[in-house]
Amino acid sequence: MMRESHSCKDPDLYRKVKEGVDISQVAEYFGFPPNAKGLCLCPFHQDKKPSLKIYPNGKGFYCFACGTGGDQIKLAALYLGVSNTEAAEELAAAFQIPVSVPVTYREKREAELKMRKHQKLAAFRKRAGMYLQMYRILLCEARRQPDNPHFLEAVHGFEYIDYLIECLKECPEAVYQDERAVIRIGEIEGRIAEWYFCSAADGTVSGCDFLSNFRD
Repeated sequence: MMRESHSCKDPDLYRKVKEGVDISQVAEYFGFPPNAKGLCLCPFHQDKKPSLKIYPNGKGFYCFACGTGGDQIKLAALYLGVSNTEAAEELAAAFQIPVSVPVTYREKREAELKMRKHQKLAAFRKRAGMYLQMYRILLCEARRQPDNPHFLEAVHGFEYIDYLIECLKECPEAVYQDERAVIRIGEIEGRIAEWYFCSAADGTVSGCDFLSNFRD
């Protein structure tokens, strides 16, 4: 198994994250869970047949097609397009891994605020990504059927959904800070419910409700 060289600025953070979360959990968190054989579609190239192997017991991952490999932090760093340190911080927040013991009250407060911010961003990206992908599948189906009652919605909305998905992948924090985008994603969540059940059921999440789930 190929070993990667790491450039995480905080070795203690790196160690705690590696001990605190399994690589299979990280792959599942980003939306490509391994199958029973430990294989999944590689997110780093146009993969049509599962070619990325997730190895158990902390042995990392390796794609037999494009040659990309590493551990759970490297996987997160490559997928998010960030440094190993930023990826480790992201995983620590997402999986609630305690990484430091602040000395002063101010340090403790700053650490809590930073952790809360990371957790909210991670929760937003995971939930928003799930609903955008679900909606995209519905649009794809409707777009192939001119007699579908959602045909025009699919034709006019497809490109924007692809744009949001790409933005969420490339820069989730920018999407999170864009109130109009967040509200639109919330509306999509409600739209999916209407699509499936023909009418909005009680408790359908509106755009504003979706926003309030992740903002104080």
